[in-house]
Amino acid sequence: MKNIKRVKIKDVATFSFGFHTSEIEKEGVMYLQARNFNEDGQFLNNVDNFIAKDKTKEDHILNDGDILLVGKGMRFFAHCYKKEMGDAVASSIFYVIKANREVVLPDYLACILNHSKSHNYFNSIGAGSSIPSIRKSELADYEIDLPSLETQHKIVEMYNLHNQEIQLLEQLKEKNQIRFNQLINEITK
Repeated sequence: MKNIKRVKIKDVATFSFGFHTSEIEKEGVMYLQARNFNEDGQFLNNVDNFIAKDKTKEDHILNDGDILLVGKGMRFFAHCYKKEMGDAVASSIFYVIKANREVVLPDYLACILNHSKSHNYFNSIGAGSSIPSIRKSELADYEIDLPSLETQHKIVEMYNLHNQEIQLLEQLKEKNQIRFNQLINEITK
């Protein structure tokens, strides 16, 4: 492909740590944690921890297109936050990455961070420690390929279709398992 630049994340985005709190509520602003996402970074819509609206600063509330990247733990994934999820704050396990949209699409950056090449890198830098983590400097210096915005958009479309296919196959697998179990139950009555 032509016109692909190799850039460091720090050249196309800013990032900070998520918010830490122990004041958990039953309602309010969603407090997103790693368990609210599957291994591919897909939101599971299972949030049960919230922060009172008056206990969070406006700058902690996520903006559409903010990327959440798990910074520590046994599994690394990225998720591009969408405003339609509802008001949310990322917990301190996440880096909150804000892409410079003039050069990189947030969804593209999340897609690249979810790629196996990125996972291998993040796992290798955390190897040997009991709780692997990504240091801010390692994230800042991580290099990605940056094609044109048009090409980024096409890659994001393919990535989204791929994820939809995976979800459909997962649903089909579950339905087939249910049918199989019903069949076995009928036979063994």
